[in-house]
Amino acid sequence: MEDLGQISLLPDLEEEIEEEDRIRLREEEDLVEALLFSLGRSVSAEEIAICLNMGRDGALLAAERLRIRYEERQGGLLIKKLEDRYQMVSHPKTYDGLIRVVKSPRKPVLSDVALETLSIIAYCQPVTKVEVERIRGVKSDHAVNRLVEFGLIEEVGRLDAPGRPMLFATTEEFLNRFGVDSLKDLPALPEGVEKLLREEVTEEIKDGFGLEAEEESEEAVVNNEEAIANNEEAVANNEEAEGEGIDKEEPFTKDYFDGEDSKDEEVVKEEAKAESPET
Repeated sequence: MEDLGQISLLPDLEEEIEEEDRIRLREEEDLVEALLFSLGRSVSAEEIAICLNMGRDGALLAAERLRIRYEERQGGLLIKKLEDRYQMVSHPKTYDGLIRVVKSPRKPVLSDVALETLSIIAYCQPVTKVEVERIRGVKSDHAVNRLVEFGLIEEVGRLDAPGRPMLFATTEEFLNRFGVDSLKDLPALPEGVEKLLREEVTEEIKDGFGLEAEEESEEAVVNNEEAIANNEEAVANNEEAEGEGIDKEEPFTKDYFDGEDSKDEEVVKEEAKAESPET
């Protein structure tokens, strides 16, 4: 009877463990929910990990569970994923009601020029203003400035070229406004268009910033160094060959010259005897 009692307790123990796991997971989701609501901006996986006091992978799992829960509930709020960041946003179905209170929506109205400029930056980023103008064929100062004001693009660095021109790329606000979670979700360009854009950008970098001339100059320096090295190697080989030639000849020692001198003395004596009247 005691054995049967112990066996009957096992299912209860498993249920208790499962319930503890559900509570723990729900507490993690609640913490992520509070964090997103409190900050009111997109939150990185690292910040969620710090809040939950766990690793990055576990934090992403908690944030993803919360996102799915909000999506299934279909309430007034959603958890939106932007690349590897998460943000609490209002559901699109609430827009009509919200706009009656807000009156003036902050959503910018983009002109055709601004949209064209933004499209080029989105597909070619990071890109300089000069490169954008090369593709569009006209000045784009005003359009770029407006996009920066709207928070759709931002400076992300400088090109390593004369003048150090600014590089621009899209922001999280861009992803929010156009309803995409990642740049990979942007509509694919017609075949050949993206390649053409890249070629235009590359051409502008070469022509506008003189990088091609710089590359040619560097190549000339390398070729010159190689020529100098080859010349030095040829000189060394020539000197080595001359050295080997000298070693093969008879050495000019003192014995050599002494032998020549003794030979001359014998010839002189023979000649003297021949001329002597005694012979």
